[in-house]
Amino acid sequence: MKPSTLLTLTATAASTTAFTLPFKFRRDDATHTPNRRLAHNPPTYAGNAHIKAVAGSKPQSLRAGAYLAYHPPAATPEHPTQNQDMIQSVTGSVVIPKIYMPESGPTAGNVVGEYSASIWVGIDGASATDNFILPGTNNTCNPLGQSLRAGVDIFWDGTLDGQQTPYVWAQWYPAEHARGFLGFEAAPGDELRFSVPKGVDGKVRIPIATGSLIWKNMPGLCSAQASWIVEDFPLQERPELPSALGNFTDVRFAEMGVATWFGYNLTDEKVATELKMLEIYDAGQGGTLAKCKAEGEGEKTGVICKRVVEA
Repeated sequence: MKPSTLLTLTATAASTTAFTLPFKFRRDDATHTPNRRLAHNPPTYAGNAHIKAVAGSKPQSLRAGAYLAYHPPAATPEHPTQNQDMIQSVTGSVVIPKIYMPESGPTAGNVVGEYSASIWVGIDGASATDNFILPGTNNTCNPLGQSLRAGVDIFWDGTLDGQQTPYVWAQWYPAEHARGFLGFEAAPGDELRFSVPKGVDGKVRIPIATGSLIWKNMPGLCSAQASWIVEDFPLQERPELPSALGNFTDVRFAEMGVATWFGYNLTDEKVATELKMLEIYDAGQGGTLAKCKAEGEGEKTGVICKRVVEA
């Protein structure tokens, strides 16, 4: 295994300051994309509504992995504000997997095609099944509607002899597109360690070695889910459909952690047992495409996701 590469997103309330960056940040768009990139949004299914509703025993799901839905405990006379607790940070590490052309299923065997997968760690963005009441209000917040996340996209390009092109990124979804790290070289076998804390006063600083980038005035988060995800995003040039999911080696999320403002964290055995698993199901690509399970206990809790094809 290659040496770990540390990518950290850290919250700050400090004012904007100029920094010298060892890596250049930029917002991906159609005119500044050296290779094909994924649109870090759900498919629009524009003009293809029937694809979204392909007959099958399961609903369409393009997100595998695990998440922890956090609901703060009730207030007590001893702790009158603990019902206002929220997720403050999420951490995790992952070794960039290898990606191949699938050998089975409807998308297999396209030797000049492109296959991909996205792996990310973040706050919110995992599931819409756990609506959250924002502390101190009666307002319901859908954690799937926004998220702060960092990850890596992997690609197999048949036109380039199966070239592996991992792409490391960070995003405050849906306020803007993913921000790439130009000059940040990553390859299969590299270990990436992510720390994604929530900002205060709408500001988030991203330090890489000696440099930082600050996001300001972004929309709020539910701060209700800690997420470790493998996702099938669309390609930027085809936002209406999910990309053909590559056949990747096992994705292992390790060093998983979540902390709240009042000190609740995933390393507690009770919390580790509350992880909820997700799997990718796309009937158009053959059915169930990725399944995940928890392994280990307490501080050694991890999640492994495997690529499958199950009708």
